Amino acid sequence: MTFSPLIKQAALNASAATAELVNKIRHEFPDAVISPNPLPYADEDVSLEVALPMTVEEIHRVRERIYDWVIELQEKYGILIQASAVPQN
Repeated sequence: MTFSPLIKQAALNASAATAELVNKIRHEFPDAVISPNPLPYADEDVSLEVALPMTVEEIHRVRERIYDWVIELQEKYGILIQASAVPQN
C-alpha cells in the first residue's frame, strides 16, 4: 500500500509532535502515566491522557503547563493535539 506524500508528512508530524510532547511531560513530571485518550474527538491528530499522582489543585497547574506545550507543538507541526492531565486513580 502506498500513501501520498501529504499523508506521509501528516503521519511524520503527528509522530514527531507526540514524541516531543511525551519527552517534555516525562522530563518535568517523571511520575506521569501517559496513554492514548480513551475518548478522542474525531478531529484530533494526537490525543493523550496524562495521569499524575497529584491533587486536583496541582493537576490544574499541570494542565496549564501542558497546554503551553500543546500550543507550541501545534504551531510547529500544523496538527491538532489534545492532552488532558487527570489525577491518577
